[in-house]
Amino acid sequence: MRKTILAKLLGFLFPEIGAGNTPNVPDNGALPDQIGLVNAILGMNPFQETGYNAATNTTGFTAAPQQISGAAQNFLNLTGTLGAAANMQLPTVAALIAALPSVVQNNPVGLSFQLRVINSSSGAFAWTTTTNTGWTLAGTMSMAQNTWRDFIITITSATTATIQSVGTGTQS
Repeated sequence: MRKTILAKLLGFLFPEIGAGNTPNVPDNGALPDQIGLVNAILGMNPFQETGYNAATNTTGFTAAPQQISGAAQNFLNLTGTLGAAANMQLPTVAALIAALPSVVQNNPVGLSFQLRVINSSSGAFAWTTTTNTGWTLAGTMSMAQNTWRDFIITITSATTATIQSVGTGTQS
């Protein structure tokens, strides 16, 4: 009973806690364990678990911040039929930070999340992720037709971020 009430109280204090992010607070008899409570609060993920977006662009475009962020695991499916290879330019880091949950906008440094870009275009051409203001790109940035590439995005300062390629696979 006490844990349920405490979890509801934490939900009111930290409204960004979504489904699946209920904190686990140790109970030491009559009161919750303070260290456990602090660790539970600090360990909460400010994002929803997953997010999916599709882009039907048939030529190069600049991705909106909401297309590549907003969840712990983000999926962006590039579905437009390409007539030639094209670039998906990242939004500026400032725009990305402004689109993050309000609970992390004031201190986003160190925040990381996953982005999977899927090329399911019926045109036999590659998409390439390109830079914008504030970004450092690391690793391969292109996705051939019917493949996906995973990235880890990390906010490194109030105006900079890195995007690291961490893997690829086929889309069927």
